[in-house]
Amino acid sequence: MRALSGLAFLVVLAVAAGTWGLYTLEPNLLLGSPWGPVHVAFLVLAAFGLGLVVMGLYVLSGWLGAQAALRQRHRELKQVRAELEALKRQHPEETPVIPDRL
Repeated sequence: MRALSGLAFLVVLAVAAGTWGLYTLEPNLLLGSPWGPVHVAFLVLAAFGLGLVVMGLYVLSGWLGAQAALRQRHRELKQVRAELEALKRQHPEETPVIPDRL
């Protein structure tokens, strides 16, 4: 996990450095938009940010799905344990007793 965090930090740092370099080395690299000319570096940065948001939503949906599956398994395990306790109460004579562990 530490390696992935470090790699993610390096990627963000590289995108920030590339955006800064593009903005400072090519100041006239503008694209027209309905709101006026926009520098390409800002568009690259916005696209990267949008990608991070989409990736975050994808990870969040996966985490929520895993949590739902874990809750379902926990409910099933509780139900099986309750059934086992009910069977033990019905037939106490069949429960093995180890003499040295009374």
